[in-house]
Amino acid sequence: MKNIVLLTGMLFLAQILSAQNATRQVQRKNSIKLDLTSYYLYRNALSLSYERITTPHQSFAISAGYQEFPRTRSLGDSITVREDRQTSGYKFALEYRFYLKKENKYAAPRGIYIGPYVAYHNFKSERLIEVMNDGTLEQAILNSKLTIFNVGFELGYQFLIKNRWTIDLVLIGPAISNYKYTLGISGNYTFNVEDIENEIVRDMIDNFPLLEEAIDENEATTGGRLDAWSYGYRYQLLIGYHFGRQKK
Repeated sequence: MKNIVLLTGMLFLAQILSAQNATRQVQRKNSIKLDLTSYYLYRNALSLSYERITTPHQSFAISAGYQEFPRTRSLGDSITVREDRQTSGYKFALEYRFYLKKENKYAAPRGIYIGPYVAYHNFKSERLIEVMNDGTLEQAILNSKLTIFNVGFELGYQFLIKNRWTIDLVLIGPAISNYKYTLGISGNYTFNVEDIENEIVRDMIDNFPLLEEAIDENEATTGGRLDAWSYGYRYQLLIGYHFGRQKK
């Protein structure tokens, strides 16, 4: 639901801005942007993107930032998260953009663009969990690591306001993605570790609907691990500042 609301807002914003009168553009080479989508989707997130014009209708962009996986209080029917002791994460992405010359009145970085991208997400956490085992609550330490590697193709639109400010919308970004999840449990307990690990992996799969549809859940949870290729997607809302020497 959060994803649908965000995408709807992005499309509504695009519709409003597209109705504005165009102004004369002087091409500059660089844009630095703040990724608002990471702040919305993840916890304690800060991500920046740099775009560099390479030709009048092409550019490349690099993104990097810090982000933590959203907090959760449940990892399955019998597992409760009592405390997030340590959490960390980061992302890194590269993309190349082709601003459609026939569709755009102005040169890059303004207008409709398409292009390939790669993105890598890495999340780590240490949590104190509580497990209901035959009517008895037992505690343990859960260490987990999730990585997501995306290779995809995107469609977007970038607005340039007064030749200084940018609003960048990645509207569609399907990808082929590798999801890798590993975990370890330590402490004094009597519950079956394999059952708990598999329950946690199944709960993680439920958070990624495209992953759930593409894999065999029984095979994915064997040994409480996950390493699978599936589908992914990308959408972004970034605001930025356009700068650099003017093109003569």
